[in-house]
Amino acid sequence: MNKSNAEMKKTRLMSLDALRGFDLFWIIGGSGMVISLLKVLGVSENWVNSLAVQMTHVEWEGFHFFDLIFPLFVFISGVTIPFSVLSQKAKGVPVKQLQIRIIKRSLIIVLIGVSFSLLKFQWDAIRLYQVLWLIGMSYMIGASITLHVESWKYRLVILFGVLVSYHLLLFYLPYPGKGATITPENNLAAWLDRNLIKTNLALGVYDAEGTIRIFTAGMLSLLGGLTGQRIKWYKQAKIRCGIELFVAGLICLLIAWLWSFSFPVIKGLWSPSFVLWSAGWSLLLLALFYTVIDVWKIRWIGWVFVPIGMNSITIYAAQWYIPLHASRDFFFKGFANLFNNPTIQQFILFSGLVLIQWLILYALYRKNIFIRV
Repeated sequence: MNKSNAEMKKTRLMSLDALRGFDLFWIIGGSGMVISLLKVLGVSENWVNSLAVQMTHVEWEGFHFFDLIFPLFVFISGVTIPFSVLSQKAKGVPVKQLQIRIIKRSLIIVLIGVSFSLLKFQWDAIRLYQVLWLIGMSYMIGASITLHVESWKYRLVILFGVLVSYHLLLFYLPYPGKGATITPENNLAAWLDRNLIKTNLALGVYDAEGTIRIFTAGMLSLLGGLTGQRIKWYKQAKIRCGIELFVAGLICLLIAWLWSFSFPVIKGLWSPSFVLWSAGWSLLLLALFYTVIDVWKIRWIGWVFVPIGMNSITIYAAQWYIPLHASRDFFFKGFANLFNNPTIQQFILFSGLVLIQWLILYALYRKNIFIRV
């Protein structure tokens, strides 16, 4: 928290912070703001409706843009591991101490997520399986393997070994009431969600962040760690690295597409094809941000997203802790009501919500306040 902005730029990839901010932008009101803006500009209704569909989650099988937001964050968390963990290992910090730090950080992230429902003081409302649970646990798995397994080849063996094992377990491991096909309510992961640790499930019969999904999500974090280590290998940003990231993204998309014929892309299960499909798009986005911002030095493009990315957990938690919508209404609802056009009103309210959050984050950024766990 005491580092100056100049020092932070020397030790951090601006593209990574910008990409993280880009990721969070869509869930702090950016999706609604963009869609309403296109309506105000008179963009074709078909185009707007197609984009609006992409800003929703698929019910079960398939993939929309909005389904990338969560795994992209997991992937980015993995990319930071070589910069935060392995750099400390290289400086001589004991492995045991680093492992304790990884576990501590993961548990704090999980506890923050649990607090969203725990503070309601209603036992039936408590959720263990939520976004921060999966982020914390996947980080712990990915960071621990990266810390202890030095060979990138062995890490790839572990990655595909876990994905293949998960595939086989979900299709062939028997459990009470196992059906002939995998459905939302009848699959091994859903059965474990309902029976292993019984807390409130987001979708009733299963939770997309529950139980054994942490292992495949952990492989996405592990792949992020491999990516971060390759980026770190270059002493300075190089176009060659950007090309490597792009090619790696295409390879992941190809493998995911082939895998989807035997195990479809299903976010609710964090299926192997979903993990690799998400990894592919994450790598392509990272290649784009890395090349434009770090290689070509066109840094002004990321200035909107960097303050969001530098305090990502803070702004995510603020969605529960702070009455942001009430603040938005206080400052912008009266202004929005001056217009008779509902589309313009919607745009003003979404923009106001994003602006309030961005100004808070920008103030923290300017004051060099970065709240991390």
